[in-house]
Amino acid sequence: MLLSACAVQPTPSPQPLTATLVPSASPLPPTATPSPSPQPSTPTPLPPVPDATAVPTPDPRPVIKAPAWFNDVVGYQIFPRSFQDSDGNGIGDLKGIEQKLDYIQALGVGVIWLTPFYPSASYHGYDVGDYFSVNPQLGTLDDFKSLAKAAHARGIKLIVDYVANHSGDTHPYFKDAYKNPKSKYSTWYQFNSDNTSYSSFFGVRDLPNWNHDNPEVDDYLIKAGLFWLEAGADGLRCDYALGVREPFWQKLRAAVKAKNPDALLLGEVWDTPFKLRDYFGYGFDALFDFPFYLSLAGDNAVNNDAILGGKLPGMGLNSALKVAQRLYPRGAQLVRFASNHDTNRIASETSGDPQRKRLAAAAALLLPGTPFIYYGEEIGMRGNKGPGPIYDEYRREPMDWRAAETGLGVTTWFKLANRNNKPDDGISVEEQDADPGSLLNFYRKLVKLRAKTPACAATTFRCWRRTNSARAVRPASACGAGRVRTLFWRFSTSACRPRPPRSTWPPRPFRSPARRQPCWARAAQWTGSSSRQPALRCCDGAGHNRAGQRSYVCGARYGTIQSPHHAGSRFDRAMPPFQGGSRVGAGFPRRSRGLSSAFRADRVNYTGPT
Repeated sequence: MLLSACAVQPTPSPQPLTATLVPSASPLPPTATPSPSPQPSTPTPLPPVPDATAVPTPDPRPVIKAPAWFNDVVGYQIFPRSFQDSDGNGIGDLKGIEQKLDYIQALGVGVIWLTPFYPSASYHGYDVGDYFSVNPQLGTLDDFKSLAKAAHARGIKLIVDYVANHSGDTHPYFKDAYKNPKSKYSTWYQFNSDNTSYSSFFGVRDLPNWNHDNPEVDDYLIKAGLFWLEAGADGLRCDYALGVREPFWQKLRAAVKAKNPDALLLGEVWDTPFKLRDYFGYGFDALFDFPFYLSLAGDNAVNNDAILGGKLPGMGLNSALKVAQRLYPRGAQLVRFASNHDTNRIASETSGDPQRKRLAAAAALLLPGTPFIYYGEEIGMRGNKGPGPIYDEYRREPMDWRAAETGLGVTTWFKLANRNNKPDDGISVEEQDADPGSLLNFYRKLVKLRAKTPACAATTFRCWRRTNSARAVRPASACGAGRVRTLFWRFSTSACRPRPPRSTWPPRPFRSPARRQPCWARAAQWTGSSSRQPALRCCDGAGHNRAGQRSYVCGARYGTIQSPHHAGSRFDRAMPPFQGGSRVGAGFPRRSRGLSSAFRADRVNYTGPT
């Protein structure tokens, strides 16, 4: 993959944020049903990116004004319970995080995201019982203020998790209203007529959904967000933003920006780019780039099923990068990440391959966008979703500060025998800190490289196709007088596959009138509705196309492939389902002319060599 970015870029003049963003004359309908895993929509072709060598044309995308400081930082996500224990009870806390600010600063981090530290009945904290205080296990409100002050003294911003979709069932308002229709809080939740059942987050009973039709609920939650901004937070990371409708987010934005125009609203919208586009219009400054993550790592609970595992070609990242240029408003900020608290960790995703772990770090830290590092990722901590009944705890294991996993500051709240990280496994800060060739020091070098290379944080960039022409990579005219950086990415450790002799090629296949591109499949049957050739059986037996490359679309080794070249362009198939039911890559069907480069057919279960 080749990418060129400009170090100097024009700053768009701010315009009022509109509720609905329409980048082209034809609106693009988003997916209607929210889900923790993105469901593919049927996209409408996007306007093409203007050729950098052509006369500039007006950009039809709207402009949003987001905090400038967020463009130039590297983020660090911390699960407080697992990070650093300051009082010896085995549970990480806010004081412990403050003790490790020097370590975080040395890594080059400019903003910290804290997952929930509020009172709750669970270990994870997303079942908030009180929106205005700190879980006693993790500290006090004064501890939070002290942490914020110490972070700011080092030039580090602080973002807190903000849960507006649901509370915990231990929240006093819910406890008062449950089975009590006469409670003044009955309309604060989504109860039935006698308050004995209620709507909850994906049916989890201890996560009852707020009723945002009640304006008192909105006022209460907005007051909570402003409370933490006053306490020292620099922004809110809005959990499961898909579950809350647009009017609330617009009211929240108005209140937050009135309080602090530089405060950040970062949204978790685990969905397609078309849904992300809409949520930028709802008032968010930045969103997590889940299409990028899905292209890079694939299913969040399955390892080795996408680019990082070598199962999909690296060019698949172009989809997410190009969509960011074509679809999202100018000024929108995207968070690039390779793992977080809801996904398998990079080291597990890559089966511990040291080169692929470094590749994941480079992809997140050097591509355009704001990168976030999940605590422990920088030392190669492993983490897989558990077998049950314990699941995500295995992705949130204690930070490995010491080789022996014991000693001052090491948390011990989760130490099951089948945990992912063990003593003296080479995965600890103690073992890697002084080793110049360690993964930890590789992360430090990448963050320094990003800091001194403005093009890495640029929002103006181009993705280049592979070609034999020496003139293909000539971005001088793309950025005017600005400096240009061209990045070359190699996603394979093996030599390129040689082109097979022409004598071994099968007969010329059927050409789709929409694609005008031959497609080959092994043990596959083409059952399209075209009368020109109703069926195409087998090919060269290796899934190669005419260029001798593994086919993105017909590289499948089994099943029946339905033609994607007709109405709807859905790539339907009668194959074994994807692992975990996820959509690999950017999660889009293959499109006809105009989107063939941006929307690759990454939904095919590609299992061949890269």
